[in-house]
Amino acid sequence: MILGQPSALHATLEICKKEAADITSYWGGNNKFVLTGCGTSFHAAQASSYMLYSLFQKTGAEAIQSFELEHYYNLLGPNSLQMAFPHTGFTKTTLDAMMKAKESGARTFAITGVKGSPITTLSGRSIVVGNGREKSRAHTVSYTCAILAAMYLSAYYTQSQTSSTTAESFLEQFNDIPQSVLSTIEHYEKQVAELASSLSKTSQFFFVGSGPKIATAYEASLKMKETNYSAAEAMETEQFLHGPWVSLKPTTVVFLAATRGPSRQRNVDLLRICKDLSVPTIAITDDKHLVELAKHSIFMPDVSEELSPLEYIVPLQLFAYYTSLSKGINPDLIHYDDPRFWAARQIIFPPGTH
Repeated sequence: MILGQPSALHATLEICKKEAADITSYWGGNNKFVLTGCGTSFHAAQASSYMLYSLFQKTGAEAIQSFELEHYYNLLGPNSLQMAFPHTGFTKTTLDAMMKAKESGARTFAITGVKGSPITTLSGRSIVVGNGREKSRAHTVSYTCAILAAMYLSAYYTQSQTSSTTAESFLEQFNDIPQSVLSTIEHYEKQVAELASSLSKTSQFFFVGSGPKIATAYEASLKMKETNYSAAEAMETEQFLHGPWVSLKPTTVVFLAATRGPSRQRNVDLLRICKDLSVPTIAITDDKHLVELAKHSIFMPDVSEELSPLEYIVPLQLFAYYTSLSKGINPDLIHYDDPRFWAARQIIFPPGTH
């Protein structure tokens, strides 16, 4: 499914252009946006939130996990909008959070990949993205499509409300995303496959990023856990440098997702200490200096930092996939072919709740 992302992103972009006016007219008049989801869906909410932070001058925006939003936050009410990111639209936790939002008087909007799912009935507005329901249980295509939809609609909304030149620039850049993702796959798939094979016996992986790449780090770590059951951990760069770095050893690998931006010096610091400690590093970056410091690198095309989650995740998805193959594991099954794990799943997600 990873290789199908350029086509799915193109389809999503066309859907957004068609439905943007109606959807964003429903958004009007709100002074707070709360983005929510669970698992990969929450990472999509996190990644998208940075676009809203960049665009919205007088409207608050925050990403909160669905269970936390339902039970521990009272952020929603009239003049607020809840934006949910469920892949299939069946996740009970997200549906419950949306029901609470509606009871508070908030407007509700959902981005999903399944037409006619419960979330499309419950939400005030919804958009179905991609090329149909994703077959793999390790969601990759639906992740990037949901982010693209949220970002595009946010930029369209801002541009229509304020004639923002920043939003207009983003809207133009979106047109390049499907081809850019395709180019990344074509240029780096072989290199990533070779890296995955050489690092398949690594004891632990760390994925680190700042700003919009925090979500990229979390999502990459999750894909490693889901597809090949590796010990993987994700952190914001500064948090990683406040203690966790002391657990590094030569048998661990650190991935750094980094664009040129405010975190540049701390990214340099991270790569320097890893080099001094003989810890292998892989930089996913558009910064040539970071490329020089890292043991391995994927040099990414120039893109606005806010849009980087759409592209920077792709080499990391490929790495998780090829690590799975190196270990002889089917990356699409997330252990559900094992009766013990399938039985455990029924405890976590009783039938009809996910």
